[in-house]
Amino acid sequence: MVMPYLHFNGNCEEAFNFYADCFGGKITFLSRLNNDPKNPVMHATVMLTEHGSISGSDSDPPEPLPEKYEILVLFKTREEVESVFSKLSDDATDITPFTPHPPPDDAGGGATLIDKYGYHWMLCT
Repeated sequence: MVMPYLHFNGNCEEAFNFYADCFGGKITFLSRLNNDPKNPVMHATVMLTEHGSISGSDSDPPEPLPEKYEILVLFKTREEVESVFSKLSDDATDITPFTPHPPPDDAGGGATLIDKYGYHWMLCT
């Protein structure tokens, strides 16, 4: 299994709650030093779909991401893509709505955005 590991600047728990809400998932693990809610997140995992999770933590400050980095999530239907896309689009930038793939593709399509936490997402069927 390959799992992206994301770094945040003190808002990892907020971001993972946002992602859980967008994808209909849930945070499955979250730890802090001495279990103190005032401390930064040491490690967290959020289940996005039945097939995938992301993990992450707070870092000070987070490392900048390379321009060619994206988190790809595959869905069964265009409706699922558009539902998650509309939620992730809250305060997002560089938004490209769902666009069908050109031939000879299998009639799938995708949408992309950079979310409010600076992460690049590619949502495809």
